[in-house]
Amino acid sequence: LHGVQLVHEKFVSELDKLGIKPMESVGQAFNEELHEAMMQQPAPEGTEAGIILAEIQTGYTIGDRVLRHARVVVAS
Repeated sequence: LHGVQLVHEKFVSELDKLGIKPMESVGQAFNEELHEAMMQQPAPEGTEAGIILAEIQTGYTIGDRVLRHARVVVAS
């Protein structure tokens, strides 16, 4: 387990050096340029429609460019 953690930390460190960052999506408004909606769920009480409820797959950016869109669940 410790070896896998070290490899993961090294991998994340190298991505960071290249300027590749994971996107934070949960709680933000859905943006089709950054996100890919995989599902819709009824909005929980106090949550507006169009807000991201969960992230199925993390998205990544390099600078202002999207490398991979985040796959998300959106409140309807």
